[in-house]
Amino acid sequence: MIKKVALLIIVMVMFSLLSAEDFIIGNGSGAQSYVPVNGAFNYGWSKFFYTSSELQSAGIIPPLEITKIAVQIGGSVPLVNYLMENQSIYIGAFTGTEYSNSNSGHPGYENKTLIYNGSITFNGPGWFVITLLTTYTINPNSGVEILWENRDGSAASPAPQFRYTDCNIYKEVYKCSDDFFPNTGNGTKIKKCPNICFSTGGLDAPQVEIAQSGNSFILSWSLIPTASSYSIYVSDLPSGPWNLLTSTAGNQYQLTAADQKKFYYVKAIGR
Repeated sequence: MIKKVALLIIVMVMFSLLSAEDFIIGNGSGAQSYVPVNGAFNYGWSKFFYTSSELQSAGIIPPLEITKIAVQIGGSVPLVNYLMENQSIYIGAFTGTEYSNSNSGHPGYENKTLIYNGSITFNGPGWFVITLLTTYTINPNSGVEILWENRDGSAASPAPQFRYTDCNIYKEVYKCSDDFFPNTGNGTKIKKCPNICFSTGGLDAPQVEIAQSGNSFILSWSLIPTASSYSIYVSDLPSGPWNLLTSTAGNQYQLTAADQKKFYYVKAIGR
């Protein structure tokens, strides 16, 4: 009975942590104009990554569906309605540990999701939020890489500057051109990485109850009006790795009692 009571407590704690939040990586105060995007050139791209340990240190323990990202605009000159057209942002899993000469080129689009495509009007200083056109689920068991492409075709000064955190490894690469989009050849590696904020969709956390029924446990939760379904994840450890157990449009799920302790959490998925 002690094991069962402990399991119930753990389940309730894991559920109570699920709410809309911001997850910030980086706290440096320096500013650069190269990454994530350089408005001083007509064309360009940059790529940068965040490790699994950075994601988890920021609080992304189970997989997290993000609907917004934010970059931190710095510099000494306020930025007012700085328009950049034809901007594309991609994101994907990243298992590398550093950019080297052998992987300093444009990364391509395999296993990447286009999360934004269109114009961006920057204002700053401060956090500048970009609402994604497509949501993306970050799996903290691997890192993530962001690819930002600038195909504006025009430039203006002063260009936006973005706050970054110094690193002891090469974590960002960029390449720019005034003549054409530079999708071949290596870019320039830097031991920096932009400060970033990943944000969830703003759905309320389901209110969860658990009840024992014979050799089973019944998980039930309150329905969220803006949710289309609910995903249940399971792990042997509270820190993960987390695996999708099932998805359901309903508001309950039956778990079979087992000797091995498990950790569960539920995530509401938006319409």
